[in-house]
Amino acid sequence: MNPGTTAPVSCVAFRADGMRLAGGTQAGTVMVQETSDPSRPVTLTEFAHRSAVLAAAWNPGASDLLATGSADGTAAVWRVVDDRPPYLMKVLGGHPAAVADVAWMPDGQHLLCLLGDGRAAVWQAFGETYLGEIDDCVRLDVSPTGLVATVGTNGFVAVRDLAQDRAPLAGRAAPAVEACAWSPDATTLALARRDGTVELRNAHLDPIRTIRAGDSPLRSVTWSADGRHVLAGAYDGSVLAVDAESRPVWRLSDPTIRTRSLAVGGPVLATAAFAARPHLIDATSGKPFTPGLAPSTPATPTRPFRGAVLAAEGRVVTAGPPGARVVVVEHDLRVGAIDALADRVVVSAAHQAVRVARLDPAVLEVERGITLRAPEPVRTVALLGTPETTVVVAASHDVRLWSWTVDWTGPPAGPTLVGEFGAGLATLQRLDEHRLTATDHRGELAILALGADGALST
Repeated sequence: MNPGTTAPVSCVAFRADGMRLAGGTQAGTVMVQETSDPSRPVTLTEFAHRSAVLAAAWNPGASDLLATGSADGTAAVWRVVDDRPPYLMKVLGGHPAAVADVAWMPDGQHLLCLLGDGRAAVWQAFGETYLGEIDDCVRLDVSPTGLVATVGTNGFVAVRDLAQDRAPLAGRAAPAVEACAWSPDATTLALARRDGTVELRNAHLDPIRTIRAGDSPLRSVTWSADGRHVLAGAYDGSVLAVDAESRPVWRLSDPTIRTRSLAVGGPVLATAAFAARPHLIDATSGKPFTPGLAPSTPATPTRPFRGAVLAAEGRVVTAGPPGARVVVVEHDLRVGAIDALADRVVVSAAHQAVRVARLDPAVLEVERGITLRAPEPVRTVALLGTPETTVVVAASHDVRLWSWTVDWTGPPAGPTLVGEFGAGLATLQRLDEHRLTATDHRGELAILALGADGALST
């Protein structure tokens, strides 16, 4: 499936006054909406990139300038004025990987481009001058005073003052961090973690407190405009607000919410979406402004198994009848997806860990287990093949589908990229041992089958 004009929204960014919202899509378009009435946003203009738009940021000093980042490795600066067509001012190219995020420095002249290979390029945007890079950087945020917070590959968090030096002013280990965001007053850094907590640290990275937001891995984090609440997005499609004492303010869960990107404009929270337009939510109450966006409770994954039930219960997978359940697999994080094959093989996914277990045919004991590392966090899983040669299929939280072949006699083969689905994948359902259906967030369905060579294709 290829992205089309209704491709998912990858990124969102509010202008400083909260009246203009930019959204980039997998199809390579950028839309700018007028949001003074968030229940009726009006699209003012759209313009195109050559590839998926992954990032957007309005210039803090010039309200008509918008920076964007693309999957083709380019960043661009556009002049976007209401009464005339958008104008491409600058193109910052030559990056060796996709531009996954862009962030302006407070001077409105320097632009940081976060690259998919774990570095951030530093540019003087209007002179098109490359100034160097920040190593070990997979997420970043810039404070209103110009401090740059970065999260590294292994969770190392650093704070830099780029106006003085690219060397860190402070650095601390913070394992399992997925995202970071400065408070509006620039005094506090929020760190979103895979264990469902938010750490608050000061500008020297000294711990302030830890806030429990839930048990689902968090993907993104920001703050309410007044700085009173931390707003976070979880991989399971939930967005939530909590106060500094871990008290929940609101929570909204919907499968079409794509928590890859969050943005706050005054009282409104925007999210990326598996839909043609961003989702808009009241940041104070959690009430959705977007029609059709409705609260839901994420279902507990269950499957029939040996005349009873296989179920994910927090970090463990259990099997058996009520009152006699047995733990068959245990993870470090909450299990988000499971499947079973021939009452013999069980697969479960918790974030990027995919564990496959072949059970004894007579009792609920694991004969052999294998842990696979998915290239990206997993939304749902399915099994094909036989207990002797098993094919594990995993859909990411974004648009990609991966597979491994496990013959239980040696190392697994994979991961293999099966394909990319324009609207992401919501469910996988096995039809028989060689075929499954993949349904995207628009309800469109594709049938995938194992070939004679063991490869999975549509």
